[in-house]
Amino acid sequence: MPKLKQALARLDSYVRNQQIFSAGAKLLLCVSGGADSVALLLLFSRLRNLRQLTLLAVHVDHQLRGSESDADAELVKQHCQELSVPLIIRKICLEAGGDLENRARQKRLGVFEEVLDAYRFDLIVTAHHNNDQSETMLLNLFRGAGLSGLAGIRPRSGRIAHPLLCFDKRELVDLLEERKLAWREDASNADQSFKRNWVRHTLLPLVERELNPRIASSLGEQAQIFAAAEELVLQRVKTLVKRITLEQEPERITVSIPALKRCTRLEQYYVLKELTSVLSGSGKDFFSRHFQDILDLLESDGSKQIQLGRGLIARKVYAELSLELESEAPPVPEPVVVMEDRARTVWGDHRFTFKLLKVLPTRRDEDALNVYLDADKINWPFNIRSRRPGDRFMPLGMKNLVKLKDFFINAKVGKFERDLVPVLDDGEKIIWIAGQRLDARVALDEGSTRFLKIAAENLKAKPRRAASRKKTGEENE
Repeated sequence: MPKLKQALARLDSYVRNQQIFSAGAKLLLCVSGGADSVALLLLFSRLRNLRQLTLLAVHVDHQLRGSESDADAELVKQHCQELSVPLIIRKICLEAGGDLENRARQKRLGVFEEVLDAYRFDLIVTAHHNNDQSETMLLNLFRGAGLSGLAGIRPRSGRIAHPLLCFDKRELVDLLEERKLAWREDASNADQSFKRNWVRHTLLPLVERELNPRIASSLGEQAQIFAAAEELVLQRVKTLVKRITLEQEPERITVSIPALKRCTRLEQYYVLKELTSVLSGSGKDFFSRHFQDILDLLESDGSKQIQLGRGLIARKVYAELSLELESEAPPVPEPVVVMEDRARTVWGDHRFTFKLLKVLPTRRDEDALNVYLDADKINWPFNIRSRRPGDRFMPLGMKNLVKLKDFFINAKVGKFERDLVPVLDDGEKIIWIAGQRLDARVALDEGSTRFLKIAAENLKAKPRRAASRKKTGEENE
């Protein structure tokens, strides 16, 4: 085990080589009172002058272990005073229940981020070491996390730094014993009902005895190789994501299914992982089972959606796949009545303008959102509403009534969007399916003398990239 001076030199070299932080950085140290975090506190109190660092220790009291929790806080306070490191102690409340370990971790991280922002520090520094790296890699391997999971804990990930990855647990403990620094043991760390504890206390010791006495070091070295490999893959993935993305919003990304299918299976996995990462802030919870679920969704008929967990859903609408943050379905707007003298109105996300004309313009801007029709063929007032069961209309260019449901299917309007398509009807017939097709019964003819121009604008619509869409299959409501 290296002496303190040797350990400090190794830490400084690792920080520089991995570019974890620069000289003069302001660092928030996460100190629980366990051996790892006390070693972190010791090493950084000595690295402080060498790298001109500003330090602040933060201890989070979960208030779950009574006097034991109080003793943890007291020990941290004592060490911080001895090492001249300012300390903040925050108490949090956690309700009993499932997944307590994960909820505690998330709440603890929230406290660290809050303090980081409040004091305008640069990085959160944790005491994860090489044994933690080994455990993380194996757990991720068993869950099917791919290259990213096998890369394990990174030296730096966003605003969180892990500079002790260059040490084994035993080395940190030896350092504390050499310096006669006490630490606290959390009894829950021995509870093998937690998967990580089982890997730590049963699996890894078995591998060390039977297969590789240097398993922790070997896995740490492999993690660096996997991390480098993933960087190469991600360069390719970012290019593919740009190529297949049709629309991107903060809470939803839509891609072309035909374009996605042209990617190799490996590319598909990493593209989907990257998309979920963009939406949720992390792709670490995207596993092989989620990938297979999405592949199955792509092969399904019509429009369907599945839950991916962590508040994400995948939705297939014909030739498009949307990954989105889960939210409540938007309410269907109430009907709006349009009088003959009304110039404009709003229905849902659509703004309508109406203009009665006596002379038809020679050049007309007619398209899916701008139509001219015969004002005398309409029963005034008319309504703007959502679809209704049994709706039929006569699309311009046709001579027979068709079911609106069948029209939507043929026009590739997803069933999740149909309730929000404006339907204009005059009580006797549908006039126009806004953004889709005018009804032939109100179309202009040679005898038309009064003209109504209607313009619709989708207030939330954004320009979309063009993508090939293959019209196949039928869909039920």
